[in-house]
Amino acid sequence: MEILYLFIVIVLVILAISDLVVGVSNDAVNFTNSALGSKAATFTTVMIIAALGVLVGTMFSSGMMEVARKGIFNPEFFSFKEIMWIFLAVMITDVLLLDLFNTAGLPTSTTVSLVFELLGAAFAISTIKILEAGSSAASYAELINTGKVFAILSGILLSIAIGFTVAAIVQYFVRIVFTFKYEEKIKYFGSLWGGIAFSAIVYFLFVKGAKGASFLTDDVIDWFKTNTWMILLVTLAGSMVIFQILYWLFKINSLKIIVVAGTFSLAMAFAGNDLVNFIGVPLAGLESYQIFQASGSGDPNAFTMEMLRNPVKTPTLFLLIAGMVMVVTLVINKKARSVTKTEINLGRQDEGDESFQSSLIARGIVSIALQMNKGFTFIIPKVVLKAVDSRFEVVTRSKKTRETPSFDLIRASVILIVSSILITMGTNLKLPLSTTYITFMVAMGASLADRAWGRESAVYRVSGVITVIGGWFFTALIAFTVAGLIATIIYYGGLIAILALIGLALFFVYRTHIFHKKKQKEEETITAIDLREEPVDSISMYNRCEARLDLFAGQMADFYQRAVNGLVNEKRKQLNKLGKELKEVQKEAKAERKSFEKTLNKLEESAVNAGIFLLQEFGQMKETHGYMKQIQVLCFGYVDNHHPPFLQEEKKIYKDLASAVHDYFDQVRKVVKERSGIDTSRVKQQEEAVHQMVDNLKINVVQKLKKAEISSRKSMAVLDLMTLTTNILDHTSSMVRIQRKFNRKYIPKS
Repeated sequence: MEILYLFIVIVLVILAISDLVVGVSNDAVNFTNSALGSKAATFTTVMIIAALGVLVGTMFSSGMMEVARKGIFNPEFFSFKEIMWIFLAVMITDVLLLDLFNTAGLPTSTTVSLVFELLGAAFAISTIKILEAGSSAASYAELINTGKVFAILSGILLSIAIGFTVAAIVQYFVRIVFTFKYEEKIKYFGSLWGGIAFSAIVYFLFVKGAKGASFLTDDVIDWFKTNTWMILLVTLAGSMVIFQILYWLFKINSLKIIVVAGTFSLAMAFAGNDLVNFIGVPLAGLESYQIFQASGSGDPNAFTMEMLRNPVKTPTLFLLIAGMVMVVTLVINKKARSVTKTEINLGRQDEGDESFQSSLIARGIVSIALQMNKGFTFIIPKVVLKAVDSRFEVVTRSKKTRETPSFDLIRASVILIVSSILITMGTNLKLPLSTTYITFMVAMGASLADRAWGRESAVYRVSGVITVIGGWFFTALIAFTVAGLIATIIYYGGLIAILALIGLALFFVYRTHIFHKKKQKEEETITAIDLREEPVDSISMYNRCEARLDLFAGQMADFYQRAVNGLVNEKRKQLNKLGKELKEVQKEAKAERKSFEKTLNKLEESAVNAGIFLLQEFGQMKETHGYMKQIQVLCFGYVDNHHPPFLQEEKKIYKDLASAVHDYFDQVRKVVKERSGIDTSRVKQQEEAVHQMVDNLKINVVQKLKKAEISSRKSMAVLDLMTLTTNILDHTSSMVRIQRKFNRKYIPKS
């Protein structure tokens, strides 16, 4: 029997390593977004600083480990066997959910996952115990640590509201002091802001955080408490002097140092708070196994686990190993290196393409906010409003590149300092706050105070925030339900159920890994389009237009022929695959257009009209792609519904049409590549030939329909196909005409 529980402990340790990798990949954005979004340092520098912060932070997380052992349930009412079932169910659920949510790109929180997994598994086992014992529902109060659960949930919910509010207030006043022309204010207030920021970091991470450190003695901790004010005054004065000297001698921007230091502090706060999410349960499982072994009891069903209530200091070696795994993951894992854009997009200062669509709730909130704003502006004197507005005048940049920060260093420093302080306060209170929730809401509060949510973007930004918060509640519900279900299966299924669930977990991780690799490859393709050298003059614009049209015509020729062949030959899988490829082409085209729109303000004056040609061509491509997608849906639906097959002579007619359309696109590509004034007569000739074939087919189908020689399903499918084919030809010909005008206006004749 002991071998079974030793096996479970080993599984828990393996799952802990997996959880560390997945968890850091998920949460890396929480402490790197500010530095990366503001371009305070290079990607490599930010990752090195974050890795050091994580490593140091693990040493301060010992006190948080008690949450997994006795924070959610009362261990004295559970047997050793039941405790191990709960821990195993939690870890299997955690790996499954985090990996699935990360791969799908859904917003999630490792803290909320852990809390609700523990609650769900403990609730399921408690329900079984109550039913088997015939007890009343009042027994839940003994088994579940309801007081602590409500305290944790209240802490999480309050942190959302407090993070948003505090960040908005701090950002508002800091912006009034520095304005958006902060470079001019650095020489006056930079050292003061740097001193305050560093003092806050020292106080909350070293003075207040010392009591959670596994490597500090009680005497050292008492010294920190006794000399708190002296430490703060020395830090404030010393950092102010150092910042001022650095500015005088080297003109070093203190804000960059603050952001880098803030990244370190937030990474440290993250590790101190969130390490319990990854290794707290496995360590509790290991401790439970050691207690059971030491007791000499042979019955895991009778031995209760009240000893888990005793205070235990986690060995520093375990914390250090966990920290090293987190650091290695942060440095080499591709998921950790691909920083999410959700938080940056929702908080960026500039307008642009929005990630979320408008919603009824968002429109209502914005409407109420606008009405409240009108009330405030009516009450507050105009002189005061004018003075405040002058402090929020955004610096306009005539030229932008892909290196333009999404927000400035002032906001980045506020986000980092406020986030790290709030997380550390929660850690010191032994409340496992969600770093995801806090950093996200702090970033949103700061962006709101910074007036980043203007009339053009407010509805979409608010909708995005609502969507993310909704995802958090979804995470909690799924974590509770799945953990409870898995705990129940393990309780009744025993070893067979455990092996089956482990196998299922491995299968899920493998499948999501394959899916993520495919998704990452798609994103790399889109990123390559977005990050390439953008055209800035007429010639380079024309080259890009020509290359895009050539590629597009080749794709459409191939897609049309495959769609028609799939229809007449009843190739369902081929048509389904075609639909997926059309979707990928649409993504690439959308990324291409977005990439071009970002560079419109970089164009030379002489290239503005050239840019208009390219935009027109993008519009025609979008329409053509839409019609091609309709053809694929039409053909797939016909085959999928097993409608009447095409006769042999019919197959030949439609294959000939597909070949003619393919020849038409080939002619388009040849004419465009020749460049010599672009003679469209050959394209027109081929187009008229295809139109003639289409007209003949329409007449033929109608005649057969009148004679009842063709089914109504087939006739309508063919007529719809002919109409869509005509639309594709018309829009493609429009692209050729646009290219011809472009050529005649901007390409020098030899």
